[in-house]
Amino acid sequence: MDYALHLLTLICIFAVLSVSLDLLIGHTGILSFAHAAFYGIGAYATAILTVTYGWGWLPAMMFAFVLGAALAIAIGIPTLRLGGDYFILALFGFQSIVISIILNWESLTNGPFGIRGIPRPSVGEWSVPSGVGILAFCCVVALLVFEVHRRFNRSPMRAVLHAIRDDDTVAQSLGINVVRTRIVVFAIGGGFAAIAGALLAFYFRFIDPTSFNFNTMILLWAMVFIGGSQRLLGAIVGPAILIVFPELFRFLGVNGTSIAYVQQGLYGLLLILLMMFRPQGLIGTGKRSAG
Repeated sequence: MDYALHLLTLICIFAVLSVSLDLLIGHTGILSFAHAAFYGIGAYATAILTVTYGWGWLPAMMFAFVLGAALAIAIGIPTLRLGGDYFILALFGFQSIVISIILNWESLTNGPFGIRGIPRPSVGEWSVPSGVGILAFCCVVALLVFEVHRRFNRSPMRAVLHAIRDDDTVAQSLGINVVRTRIVVFAIGGGFAAIAGALLAFYFRFIDPTSFNFNTMILLWAMVFIGGSQRLLGAIVGPAILIVFPELFRFLGVNGTSIAYVQQGLYGLLLILLMMFRPQGLIGTGKRSAG
């Protein structure tokens, strides 16, 4: 039972990440290769504020969102104007800088040893228990993020973003401020990714840099591509497949050392098959495009 709750909690956390990345890729055509960095920023901001400075969980989580959004704006203003390869290279650089800071600023982040003893969310003397309690907490936060995404998906803003995604030159000729709109969406995506990082910190009560490296970025992209873009259900199906399916090999006697290699092979195989037979993903409704 505890094992099933663990998997469901991870699916909730990665569903928030997938929704935040799909907002960029599926709706706006922004190819973000720094989402794992915003994920880590949210986790470390929450951990540092609650463990070192004694902040409550809600102010720490709100600060994580604001910090993620603010850094997305700071990196987006100079790079989103460039677009194309320059933007992608800039995000790769930002990802590397964030990991380097986490590893080397030991007085703040404890370097490669991570931060332990992160308190669970609490109200007065009562704190969210492990198991069903923390799963319910993560689900509530995920539902709030999903609701924001759903409302956005039904608003006129969706047409604006899709116009930018499909052809930013035409969008600009229609009077849309392409750069400003991309920066705003990039900020929202970065803030939501930071929220997912806060959930990870509250769940494991321990974080270290290995959870936010390029492997995590590849995993997140695979989740979005496999689940499918522009659909909330896709943001759940993608994480569910890539988290639950590889775990089945544990019951087939595959040892822990080999599971990592099995997972990597599965990710590659699934992506190849989807690109060949269903490029929009399992739940996606249309072809992907990127600007």
